[in-house]
Amino acid sequence: MQTRMIALLLTIMTATGSPALGSELDELKSEVRRLLQRIEQLEERQKKEALQPAKPVEAMKPVETVKVAVPVMAGAMPGSILIPGTDTSIKIYGNVRVDATYDTAGRNNDIRNNDWASAVFAQPLDSNSANRQRENQFYGTARASRLGVVTSTPTPLGELEVKFEGDFNAPNDYMGELGSNGVMFRLRHAYGRLGNLLVGQTWSNFIDLRSYPETVDFNPSGDVTLIRQAQLRYTLPLGSSALALSVENPESLSSLPPLQTLSNGGRNDFDRMPDFTANWTWNSEHAHLSLRAATMEYRNDHHSKRGYALGLGGSSKLGPGTLVAGVQGGEGIGRYMFNAIMQGATDTGTGLQLWKAAGMHLGYNMPWTPTLRSNFILSRTVFANNATADVYQRGLWSGKVDEFVPNKRVDQAFVNLFWNITKNVETGLEYAWGRRFTFNGEKGTQQRINAMIQYNLP
Repeated sequence: MQTRMIALLLTIMTATGSPALGSELDELKSEVRRLLQRIEQLEERQKKEALQPAKPVEAMKPVETVKVAVPVMAGAMPGSILIPGTDTSIKIYGNVRVDATYDTAGRNNDIRNNDWASAVFAQPLDSNSANRQRENQFYGTARASRLGVVTSTPTPLGELEVKFEGDFNAPNDYMGELGSNGVMFRLRHAYGRLGNLLVGQTWSNFIDLRSYPETVDFNPSGDVTLIRQAQLRYTLPLGSSALALSVENPESLSSLPPLQTLSNGGRNDFDRMPDFTANWTWNSEHAHLSLRAATMEYRNDHHSKRGYALGLGGSSKLGPGTLVAGVQGGEGIGRYMFNAIMQGATDTGTGLQLWKAAGMHLGYNMPWTPTLRSNFILSRTVFANNATADVYQRGLWSGKVDEFVPNKRVDQAFVNLFWNITKNVETGLEYAWGRRFTFNGEKGTQQRINAMIQYNLP
């Protein structure tokens, strides 16, 4: 297009030129021709480039991302961290625990079950039990090791706490010692607490852990409560004290364990109503006091009866150490006192007989040095005479499992020494003595050495 316009201009200049302008026009013509040649060269070059394939566009190199380390922030709970991107604190806790027991006076043969720890209420009788003759028995296990996770999250309704904890102390039978040496996992705690409301499985509201004496034995003295169960609990703050009310999972047990009720004349236990508990606790820096109550229903296919339990416990600084004490009892207290698990209610065929029982303990924790401490503990559990229930229940067990015949009294004593070897490592050694008495004048004696070493998670 540009070439045609220049050629047309040249033609016009030639046609209208005069002799006077001849020389100048000749120069102009020469310049125009050179310009036309240059234009033609450029157009030719453009045509050749248009025919060549297009060069691929070089791909853009990705931009390298720089990873920024997220700092670990301390959480709201001691020993916890803040989960990145949230306002939830999390803490992992637990321990690896190895226990060893040595019985010089015989022991219950059910060692692979939960009764490897002291259960003096079922100690073999000295006079007529084959288990009593099997003296000097050793047992070692790591099944009491545990692992737990707890989280804390602030919410508009208050602090939300979620806890999960388990150990490996479930009934394990032979696989605890043979083959793979496997042990069974057991759920201990699984609950959520939002503000003052708790829902889930944990220690019964009837328990006062702060008044419990410290033992190397995995079980404390048998006059206390040792149950964790599903519950709904609300705690009402009252200044320096608090009142906790709960509705808890029931477990009726009249005479026989659940797996054996089919042979008990068809009187199978079942539950219709939950257990109800109340616990008022006063706390201070150096002392505490707890007053508790519970009511529970015993029921089977033919009969039902309601029992109750009352408890009082406390602790106080005394001299260089701490004194702990507790007393509890009731009619049909049953599993709300460890020594009374098998003596809550007895179905005699004509009705349910509830056992009246009471238990008490006194313990003193003495810190010798910053790393050494001892505990001195005395305990007693007594049962009121119930001749009808005694005769019937004895008839069920005598000659079969003599350990389960009814008790009149259970006495226990512990003396121990704990040593914090180093950070997160603790060991303990203990002598545990116990004796049970039946209404027939029989007795069963426990003499046991307990040893433990525990490695705590940071």
